[in-house]
Amino acid sequence: MNFQQTLSGFKLAIDKELEHYFDIAIADAQRESELIANALEQTKKIALAGGKRIRGALLQCAYSGAGGKEKKRILKIAVAVEFLHLFFLVHDDIIDCGNLRHGQETVHKFFAKKTVKKNDELRSVSFGNSVALIVGDMLFAKANELILQAGFGQRETLEALTYLQGVVKTTIVGQAQDIAIEIGKQANEKEILAMYENKTARYTFQGPLQLGAIFAGTADKKMLKIFSQYASAIGKAYQLQDDILGIFGKKEKIGKSVTSDIEEGKLSIMIVYARENADARDLKSLNETLGKKNLSQKEVQSFKAILIKTGAKKYAQDLAGKYLERGKKEIEKAPLLSSSRNFLIGMVEYLEKRDI
Repeated sequence: MNFQQTLSGFKLAIDKELEHYFDIAIADAQRESELIANALEQTKKIALAGGKRIRGALLQCAYSGAGGKEKKRILKIAVAVEFLHLFFLVHDDIIDCGNLRHGQETVHKFFAKKTVKKNDELRSVSFGNSVALIVGDMLFAKANELILQAGFGQRETLEALTYLQGVVKTTIVGQAQDIAIEIGKQANEKEILAMYENKTARYTFQGPLQLGAIFAGTADKKMLKIFSQYASAIGKAYQLQDDILGIFGKKEKIGKSVTSDIEEGKLSIMIVYARENADARDLKSLNETLGKKNLSQKEVQSFKAILIKTGAKKYAQDLAGKYLERGKKEIEKAPLLSSSRNFLIGMVEYLEKRDI
């Protein structure tokens, strides 16, 4: 089985349904609020401009692997999970002051330029943030609505919705941890890994897998435990890789500026490791650059050089590799249909080759 071909198949089906439900939401909004309709249009543009639909694919994989047969219904749940993802992204972009997402203007940035008070920057920013907050909330409501309308039994639907709210709460805790680390400018590896667990592993990997199993009606505690351990490991690896790509990646591939993480002062495992292993001169340069706005190309290159020189980049790569190996060993034991197990193993192998 070719993992990327299978993932592309999931993405094609999800994108088609995602566009369909966006169009419904936009048409509904147009009858009440042109502003919300326009905000949904921009969010739709962002959504369909990129993204691999990993969450929706994992959900469908777990569902079929645990014996689920309702392909049309579970596809609707996969779309709901993608709406939930967009809810987090829109709010996350406000928090990070991000300007681009999948190569498109973020919702808050797009609407900051739309305010009539163009000479009042503070008011423009407030307007953009307000619209993005509101449309994010609507995306969350849409996710719950689709789950309720998917046509699954009352027991599975109630269990899934209850579980999903827990995922959202955990992700919010992870986001709060992220903000606290950024403001405090200090954190150790344990604290950052705990944030990765809550912010990324739970809603990107564990949540979709557990939801798929719930809708399949499984009560196999061994399977659920394996899903949890697999998700924790590859979720941390995925975030470690994202941190590396955020500095060493290419703008056209990651869909955002490769200086934004540095300018935001984002603390990562790499930064913690570099601080612990840099000489006095490099440590001073590292700390002066981290969080500085409007960086020159020379400053960015110097920052990257310190992460390489101290071994911080390699340390993060090696740690990601260890977590991926751990996840692979876990999922090989899962009592799933072989096609689903192979897809989840393929996910690990795909991440092992991720361009970092």
